[in-house]
Amino acid sequence: MCLNCVGKNTTGSSRWGCSQRTATTRASSVWITALLLGIVIQVGCAGITSSPSAGSATMSLTPPSINFPSVVVGNTDTQAIIVSNTGTESLTVTQATLTGAQFSVSGVSLPLSLGPGHQTTVTVSFSPTSTGSASGSIAITSSVSSTPTTVALSGTGVAATHLLAASPSNLSFGNVNDGSSSTLSVTLTNDGNSNATIASVAPTGAGFSTNGLSAGTTLTPNQSATLNIVFAPTGVGSVSGSVSVTSNATNSPALISLAGAGVQSTASSVALSWTASTSSEVAGYNVYRGTSPGSYAIIKSSVTGTTYTDSTVQSGQDITYDYVVTAVNSSGVESTDSNQASARIP
Repeated sequence: MCLNCVGKNTTGSSRWGCSQRTATTRASSVWITALLLGIVIQVGCAGITSSPSAGSATMSLTPPSINFPSVVVGNTDTQAIIVSNTGTESLTVTQATLTGAQFSVSGVSLPLSLGPGHQTTVTVSFSPTSTGSASGSIAITSSVSSTPTTVALSGTGVAATHLLAASPSNLSFGNVNDGSSSTLSVTLTNDGNSNATIASVAPTGAGFSTNGLSAGTTLTPNQSATLNIVFAPTGVGSVSGSVSVTSNATNSPALISLAGAGVQSTASSVALSWTASTSSEVAGYNVYRGTSPGSYAIIKSSVTGTTYTDSTVQSGQDITYDYVVTAVNSSGVESTDSNQASARIP
């Protein structure tokens, strides 16, 4: 912004602008000084210049309130208050006054100087000594003002709970060959709000045993652990049992019901036969077996005839075995695989 200066020449015409006057007119300027919103404004034909008022410090606290929901009696939870200087000059945090017997403050040593744009953290702790609601406040005073800035505090103390859940709580192993074994797993989860400690893991029933979880294991709230249960029947017939997991949980012991049957293992075999290769260089045949299509391992090499009986298959497991055969010359070079043949052993 510039004030327009009017000059008049000798012919009576007028020109607008800040150009110099004619010789008969003496140059002049008008200086107006005004105080507006703390800014000194200088006005004249040269333009406006401004200078800011003296800087200031501003203290802000974040968040304006803190709540501690559901803290177990005897435990401690913490949250932070950020004290910031958002002004242009330094300030000094001089005092922090706390109310509420179950609240405490740490992390700051007063007095504390904060430069412009700097901040510090005040840690507030809640340690309930009884169940129910608690309230308090922290009032922070600085060199900015003798009136403190206050953050409201609240919290709730809750009773400790210890709950241990087993999933699934029933296991059926079905038929298992006498002399072999089968393993199933159970997940144990701490559904309480306090630590649960395993005191013992005790299986009952012939042929049942456990591994993977032992006495002394501690589970924090919502933590899980896996318990493996093994059934290795020692005879033929149905067997029932259980696993008892004792702990400091209020629902201890956690019980897992078990059932299974031992069956007589029967000898099974698979008889294979194939058409002989027409090549005169064939010295024998290799037999391969797998339990998933396209994945094989050699079970017999250098078979001189065109038949082979696999007596190593397992019965009682309901497994499907896949077979291929290759022709081999005297140098050990094999042909491509034959077509696949499969046999299901129930």
